[in-house]
Amino acid sequence: MSVYDMLRKMRDSFSNQQYEIPLKVINDYQIYELELEKIFSRSWIFLGFEEEIPNIGDYMVRYIGPDPFIVIRGDDNKIRAFFNSCRHRGSMICTSEYGNARKFTCPYHGWSYDNKGKLIGVPLRDRIYKNLDMEKWGLIEINVEKYENLIFGSESPRISLSEYLGEAKYYLDIIFKLTGGMRPVNTPLKFTSDFNWKIGAENFSEDRLHTVVTHKTVADFGFASPVSRFGYITPGTNEVSIADLKDTEGKVIGAFGFRFTPGEHIPGYFGFKINSTFKDPRGNLLKKISHTVFTIFPNLSGFIAADSSDGSRKDRAPVSLLRVWQPLGPDKTLIQTWVIAPKNTSDEIAKRVYEITVSHFGPSGAAEQDDTSIWRGITQVARGYFSKMNTTNLKAEPDLPPLEGWEGPGIVRPTQFHEECQRTFWRRWIMEILGDEK
Repeated sequence: MSVYDMLRKMRDSFSNQQYEIPLKVINDYQIYELELEKIFSRSWIFLGFEEEIPNIGDYMVRYIGPDPFIVIRGDDNKIRAFFNSCRHRGSMICTSEYGNARKFTCPYHGWSYDNKGKLIGVPLRDRIYKNLDMEKWGLIEINVEKYENLIFGSESPRISLSEYLGEAKYYLDIIFKLTGGMRPVNTPLKFTSDFNWKIGAENFSEDRLHTVVTHKTVADFGFASPVSRFGYITPGTNEVSIADLKDTEGKVIGAFGFRFTPGEHIPGYFGFKINSTFKDPRGNLLKKISHTVFTIFPNLSGFIAADSSDGSRKDRAPVSLLRVWQPLGPDKTLIQTWVIAPKNTSDEIAKRVYEITVSHFGPSGAAEQDDTSIWRGITQVARGYFSKMNTTNLKAEPDLPPLEGWEGPGIVRPTQFHEECQRTFWRRWIMEILGDEK
């Protein structure tokens, strides 16, 4: 069976509501190449926060898949992103992750570029490059747009960032606007692991089922309270899942899960102290929310859980993060994690949020180790020949109907114990991989 035959069979399975996924799609180099071409070159990918490059000339190196980009605030205060490769012989021109520069000079042959990407210097130009068109050979620039203070890049977008986020903005606004805005607490944590990026992105779409098994020890050791994602093992009545959020083209773009505080003794507002009067009706949701988890296709995920601990005797605070899953191969993923807090949060509380978040989702965090050990195993068994003949399934159906009277978009249910949200991710994935092919 060819790769395309396998993908068509998967598409048909979703059309027939069987939701079977060939295990081989997790670890196959041909599929990885298709993902880079059809997903990562065309989607809007989160690159970082404005606060990371506040001054003219500030830059950071970020990735779209394995491709490195210099994200820089130019002399005109505009934020741009350039492929980190000299136009002469392809050398990487920026080897520092952060910095400030008026220009970049290639270490190979000395071609230099200003912080707006223009080629401004070529050694021996008057002698051996007399016919070189300097305007033509500037750095390759990609599209950059912002949602609030979040910077996104796209190599060849079909639609604007706002159109791409579509219905998801209704819920993203609760996190990144009604809170007064979120800021990064520190530079992002970075590590690589040998699992496929799709497993992490799908998991954060709202895989509530795995928490009752994989993360049982997180609750047993007291890291999580009853209001957190990990804090109980039976379906509750104080949660919702939101599947099938769509962009303006009608394509599914993301899924969210929210849990609500069970009483006055546990704060809403994701566990942060937020003093604000809300005219926006979504403020009533924010007052009640203690936890959220979400994925925006393809690889942006978020997680906030109130009333968490790192096992110390220090005060409890939220786990709070934003992360991207960058594929470096079919069996290798770069995870970048930003610890985030409301902009008006004190540095003292933000420091505590950082400590707790790292204890859960740092490279050696308790929840991170739970997840990645399993994801590595999935990727390993998907490597060989027999995985072509094995299908996994996302058939778990919600046992409760959609909520009536819910004001926001999406398919909203008063339960997270199903796989409707993960199917949202995979429907968009197969749609992009096969495109218009019949």
